[in-house]
Amino acid sequence: MNFKYILCLGMLFTISVSFSQNLSIYKSKKGVEETTQALVRLIKERNLVFLETVSRDKIAKEKGIDIEPTNVVIFEDSELTSKLITCQQTTALDLPLKILIWEENEDVYIGFNNPLDMEKRYMLNDCHDTIESLSRLMIRLVTDVMRAM
Repeated sequence: MNFKYILCLGMLFTISVSFSQNLSIYKSKKGVEETTQALVRLIKERNLVFLETVSRDKIAKEKGIDIEPTNVVIFEDSELTSKLITCQQTTALDLPLKILIWEENEDVYIGFNNPLDMEKRYMLNDCHDTIESLSRLMIRLVTDVMRAM
């Protein structure tokens, strides 16, 4: 094979991997609304800042578009997110934190972009502990919601 061809394929693979998202997905035993309510309740119990639940299916319905139930729960741990923004202001584009709850083929899922991806996306060097703490927070919230159901 031609060396330039191999080099080009390697570069394309590297670019596609670096732009990929690390979407963490869990399957819920309950419906979208019940799972959303359980998550919001847990966020409030943990003294995190609950900002809003966006019902994407209701917004779409207002425009005459039918989609399966789809909620986005928006919240933050103000201490951790403030630390991260202090470390690198551009990370504010990925904040506040969001967890998606949706129905697909009669199954309900909970998903989120793992905050660890921000290290690559924003080329962070000195924020690993904060990013790691945000990642653990997201995983813990979702797994605790799953156990409670």
